[in-house]
Amino acid sequence: MMREMYGDLSEGEDSSGFSTTEILSGDDNLGDQFIAGLDSEDGDESGEDVLGAIIKKHQKAQKSAMSRELLRRRINSGTVLRSVTPRSSREYALGLGSTSVAGNSSANINVQPQVIFRPERLVVPSNIAVDFLITDIKVGKNSQLVSTGALPAVMFTENAFGVRLKMDTAQISMFVTISVTNQNPNARNFQGGLVGPAVE
Repeated sequence: MMREMYGDLSEGEDSSGFSTTEILSGDDNLGDQFIAGLDSEDGDESGEDVLGAIIKKHQKAQKSAMSRELLRRRINSGTVLRSVTPRSSREYALGLGSTSVAGNSSANINVQPQVIFRPERLVVPSNIAVDFLITDIKVGKNSQLVSTGALPAVMFTENAFGVRLKMDTAQISMFVTISVTNQNPNARNFQGGLVGPAVE
């Protein structure tokens, strides 16, 4: 689920941003009103049933009052968030750009997807893959590899198969980091991309 800042209130909502709910206190003759309502609906209700229903109604009203008061405090103390259902989903590609890596050196390539994105495949062009090792893949702070061993980049060339991964989901603007090592004594440019489903 995506989350967005709760802004202007919709028509028909109270100051909390939620639907208005009427709360009856003890001063509102709750018991008399409820008994009258029960009598009008079913004249066969026993005294115990009526009393139990009154107690439940009153407890529910008290809980509702407490919930509204808690909500007011949250609104007054800061921003309120609400869950928003994604509008669409599809396969996306996330480019890694072109990064110059000095000979026999390492580099971290950081990218930030602008939609909720789950990388499933890393693609490295075959004409440069022989020179590079993939030393780590991170989504946020979490490594997507099961050990610290480096992987040859040729595993992830455009014509490779059986290398589809199911990485963690990157939230909007979370860093996805590819750590690489250039095995060539000369500087080389690392390029590549990530492919996977995204929602927005």
